[in-house]
Amino acid sequence: MVRRRTISLIAVSATILAITACGDDGGTPPYSGSPPGASGTPTPTATAREPLIRIVEPALDATVTTPVALSGTANTFEAHLVVDAQNEAGDTLCIRHVSATSGSGTEGTWSTVLGIVPESDADAPIVLRAYERSPEDDSIANLVERPVTLSATRPVIYLTSPVCGDTVAPGGVVSVQGRATVFEAALTVDLRDAGGTVVFSRDLLTEEGGVESNFGELVTLPAHLPGGFYDLVAFSISAADGSIENEFPVQILVQ
Repeated sequence: MVRRRTISLIAVSATILAITACGDDGGTPPYSGSPPGASGTPTPTATAREPLIRIVEPALDATVTTPVALSGTANTFEAHLVVDAQNEAGDTLCIRHVSATSGSGTEGTWSTVLGIVPESDADAPIVLRAYERSPEDDSIANLVERPVTLSATRPVIYLTSPVCGDTVAPGGVVSVQGRATVFEAALTVDLRDAGGTVVFSRDLLTEEGGVESNFGELVTLPAHLPGGFYDLVAFSISAADGSIENEFPVQILVQ
């Protein structure tokens, strides 16, 4: 009896070995890889589309002062984009049409300044936005937003009229108004084309020098002025070296 049980165990062991070796005769070998998604085995993931417009500066949740400087990148139709600022109620505080260094398939860079008129004596949350207008229906496309805090610090000079986005006809009259704290009450207002060339310049005086006070004058645009976007820029001249300082720009459309 003992001999028969020993022989049976040997036979069973031989059968197990034969089954284990069957992968060598053309059969399907045992699976030796890691299961999908296991550690060490990369799992394909969907690649997110790169944003066509980015705001690089200012940083998220930064505290900014007016005029607000912005910069970023864009790959938009004909390199055009729009930059604006909105308050908590969704009102547009300032808007500018901007051209990047390239577009229509090639990413470029852009920078601009928003001349936001101070609304209160307290810091306030605002949202900076950059987007393009659809060439098909003028709808907003590729919108990006950057929440920041607008400081209550008032600029040395700011324009209250015209405001960002105003439209004026060639030869039309513009009411240039604002407030400034400038030496000897003196400041200058330029109208500059998209290339920065000064179209005309006007020297103005505030009501009082050295303290914040009003200034204003009616200015007639040149009748031959070509249509397009222009910057009305108020600034002062440094008493130390004669350089331009305290610029406050407002973009207007002449058409």
